[in-house]
Amino acid sequence: MPGHIMMEPATPPTAIEEQQPTTARVIDRLIEEAVSDLSETEMEINSLAVWEIRTQTSAVDVTAITQKLITQLVALDRFRVISRERLSELLDEQSLSVTGTIDPGSAVEIGSLIGVEGFIEGYLSVENDQASLSLNLIETSSGVILWAKTLESPIER
Repeated sequence: MPGHIMMEPATPPTAIEEQQPTTARVIDRLIEEAVSDLSETEMEINSLAVWEIRTQTSAVDVTAITQKLITQLVALDRFRVISRERLSELLDEQSLSVTGTIDPGSAVEIGSLIGVEGFIEGYLSVENDQASLSLNLIETSSGVILWAKTLESPIER
């Protein structure tokens, strides 16, 4: 017909594509579950920063995982979340490093320097078609772990 553009319908994903979660989708789901659990936990933390999520899995982009976690935490609208860039800037100003795990002493020192009440740190493992995400929320005033969660999920191939 003149004046009408005929378009082919979009090809729907195959049943196999819909049934097979990719590693990224599994990790996204683990992050969502962890943040949901954290949101239901009663605590007196109003501001936090996300420390680096560590992994030994070379195929995983830890910066992307950390950013997804930050995005989920901000979406909760429960915490004031310090951005990764701002955290790096503040630590650079104090000649401190952003890498490695947080021990109770450094949590107190860094928390008081940058003005957050808690840090989230974690570890992601992807092995043998299984993903595992472990996160801890460390109170900066005491170095005490207030919340910890480990979630696992199979990755179907």
